[in-house]
Amino acid sequence: MTHPPTPLLPVRVPLPGRALRLWLKLEALGPFGSIKARTAEALLDALEEAGRLRPGDRVVESTSGNLGIALAGLCAARGYRCTLVVEPSTPRASVTLMTEYGADVVTVPELPSGRTLDARLEAVRDILRQDDTAVWTDQYESSANPRVHTTRTAVELARDAPSGGFDAVAVAVSTGGTLAGVADYFRAHRPSTRIIAVDAVGSAALGGTPVHRPDKLAGFGSGRASRFVARRHWDRLVRVRDLDAVAACARIRERTGLSLGGSAGASVLATVMDAARRPGTADAACVCPDGGDKYPQLTGVVTRNPEGVTAEVAAALDALGHARCDEYAHPGTPPVTEGVAKP
Repeated sequence: MTHPPTPLLPVRVPLPGRALRLWLKLEALGPFGSIKARTAEALLDALEEAGRLRPGDRVVESTSGNLGIALAGLCAARGYRCTLVVEPSTPRASVTLMTEYGADVVTVPELPSGRTLDARLEAVRDILRQDDTAVWTDQYESSANPRVHTTRTAVELARDAPSGGFDAVAVAVSTGGTLAGVADYFRAHRPSTRIIAVDAVGSAALGGTPVHRPDKLAGFGSGRASRFVARRHWDRLVRVRDLDAVAACARIRERTGLSLGGSAGASVLATVMDAARRPGTADAACVCPDGGDKYPQLTGVVTRNPEGVTAEVAAALDALGHARCDEYAHPGTPPVTEGVAKP
């Protein structure tokens, strides 16, 4: 499979005295409906090239949903058996797709204090001990994960950027592979572009102690620190509550018709918050890993801000509530200056 480029959609978000043009890289329009198709292909290619994966072998992986869907589909096409370890919060629609592609799905019980990922990884190790044909793709430590985002995802972003490039690029984390890969490319080739790392409140992906997240969004944040991300990979770290990300998704859906996944909503919200502090930000990109159709939390109507929202988040949500698709913009057009919100 050759992963085709995914589109950038510009959305205009009014800020005091100006407008932010937010470029959404819509990975939901790529193979298997998510950015994890890139990762899955890269992980399998790396194992095949190293001679560690042979026809008839069993591919094993821990997944919150999207990677499992892509691995299941690719394994079916390449002739591998596939076993995927998930948790109770994995969307049922994702599990259904995995099984429809022929994968075996193992569900571990939910554990307190953000430790369910540890249970998933132990289940993977159990399978490896019991089956000599089992091969772990290991999205958490394989260098193929960040590398594909350096060589493909970031290259597409830079190529399709408006004239003058992006002032900022925002990437949410789970394993951290996308953030590390995109940041490595921009540090080397577009060093003036600021990198915004987006993690969930209660996640340990970028440091800290994992805690229970009652409204946890699949694929956003992690119960363990990223093995890929270092401090050099971001200029600003923004931690977003799950419910605030849900509210951001709702605002975008209401204003543009776009259904974004929770991690994309978090990135959009973080980017607007960051731009509000930085008047020089005119064009910013958000990597949107998937769409929102699989997630029950994202299909309802959110009519007001979540309880406990901060003033900064509330202002960003209000701005998103006045956003619209910038349908006449395309890479190379100048920033929007007309019809912006008054200070």
